[in-house]
Amino acid sequence: MTRLLYILLYLTIVNNEVDSEKLSGPKVIPKGKLQKAKPLTYRAAVYEHKVIFPYPWAKNRHMAVMQMMANLKIYDQQAEIAGAKGVDIMVFPEDGIYGYLIKDRHVIKWYLEPVPDPKLVDWIPCDEPMRFPQGEVQVYLSCLAKRNKMYIVANMGDIQKCHAGVDPNCKPDGFYQYNTNVAYDRNGRFIAKYHKQNRFFEPQFNAPTNPEYSYFDTEFGRFGMMICNDILFYDPGLELIRNHGVTDIVFPTAWSDTLPYYSAIGYMMSFAVGHTVNFLGANIRFPHNKKVRFHGSGIFTPAGALQYVYDPYTPFGGHLLIADVPINKRKVDRIPCDVGPVKFGLPEKKLMMHPQFKSTVLKDWYDFVLVKGTSGAVTICQKGFCCTLQYEKERTYDIFAFGVFHGLHKSYGSMYQQICILTKCRTYAIQSCGLPALHSSTRFKSFRMTGNFTTPFIHPQIIVADKKLKLGLPAIGSFHYGVGGLQGKSVDRPLISATLIGRHYHKDCQTCIGG
Repeated sequence: MTRLLYILLYLTIVNNEVDSEKLSGPKVIPKGKLQKAKPLTYRAAVYEHKVIFPYPWAKNRHMAVMQMMANLKIYDQQAEIAGAKGVDIMVFPEDGIYGYLIKDRHVIKWYLEPVPDPKLVDWIPCDEPMRFPQGEVQVYLSCLAKRNKMYIVANMGDIQKCHAGVDPNCKPDGFYQYNTNVAYDRNGRFIAKYHKQNRFFEPQFNAPTNPEYSYFDTEFGRFGMMICNDILFYDPGLELIRNHGVTDIVFPTAWSDTLPYYSAIGYMMSFAVGHTVNFLGANIRFPHNKKVRFHGSGIFTPAGALQYVYDPYTPFGGHLLIADVPINKRKVDRIPCDVGPVKFGLPEKKLMMHPQFKSTVLKDWYDFVLVKGTSGAVTICQKGFCCTLQYEKERTYDIFAFGVFHGLHKSYGSMYQQICILTKCRTYAIQSCGLPALHSSTRFKSFRMTGNFTTPFIHPQIIVADKKLKLGLPAIGSFHYGVGGLQGKSVDRPLISATLIGRHYHKDCQTCIGG
């Protein structure tokens, strides 16, 4: 199904639901014709959780369980609200049960549980709480799913014994410790687990020796599991989508807001749109730390954002998001890794001009030109990679720049990228182009961005200005991404940035998972 058809399906579903509410009475169905219609949507929930951090850190298992229960009770309250509203699946964030501050593996071990392999055991923890030792969190989550008759996905810690001195990957303490997703069905049955592969400053955890591709089937789609930093690399997400028939992604994360194009809501939406999947992303909530601002969650489809939250100001409480998600009927498209999906030819080459200045974006040097006047077109290149912008916009005092980057990004992991970016400059100085901007007064009547990408793995992203200096996402139907590139038409709010992020996963490094 093309992305345009998906947008039309979404709009049709919404209109049908509105029309059905206006019916004065039930339709009369001829005898013998009565059959249950297949649902077109499922109801999803994600919870952005304000973590209660354990203090002091536990010195035994009993103390750790009591501290984790403070967060699990909030999960219980939110799951009950979601269950009462008919939610089918609910996702909780990474590190939501014990926080992200414990980096010592000898301290965090008290918060971890031996999680069995659901492929080898058939277990409903809520019904058999004593079957496996040290399983309090698993039992609690299972009961949440069973009591509220919904699928539950949560993040916790898994600890498994290993043989130090025999197993070369085993730590001297004799344990593997993993950052782990777990999933339960409507009956509370344990159906899937996944170990995070691409860690980010997590010395307390091991990475799995081999790539893991974990998914589970529901009556409304096949859900693949990722955790936070996994989204930046090929494994497991792209492998799940391309070769395992995954239609939807569940994504617990502790994502630090990093602008201009690594905001949580922006990158989640770009992944959903770029890879034609539904995407349920739940973040922890800790926006006031000046070094790492954790926030931004949402429910996304290939057509764009259904529900999202970007709230850097509210000091207390979490955010529960609920949306009816169109069931994804996508078919796996096997695209050769050396064929770009974006058209780029002679018309774009004729617009080529020399870059006017350089500026850094996330510590990478970009070549830029200023976006002048109310309309125009330009092509700029860096190391053989070229980007083209055609635009029509309002006349304002804002300064916008159009930039290109081609090379290996190293600051947030080793990632080989081809990037085209249209961005508002923070100030009137060109050196500020590429720095995070939180406000804009300029609406673009239309724009089209393309590039001569040599990879099919492209994440299209548009960030708009919202009230009270909050970032926002464009409305479904106000933009389109396809072989013609990223196109915006009558974008409903002032534009902050539009980006095409191309990823050459095989050029990241030879030793990385997914490299």
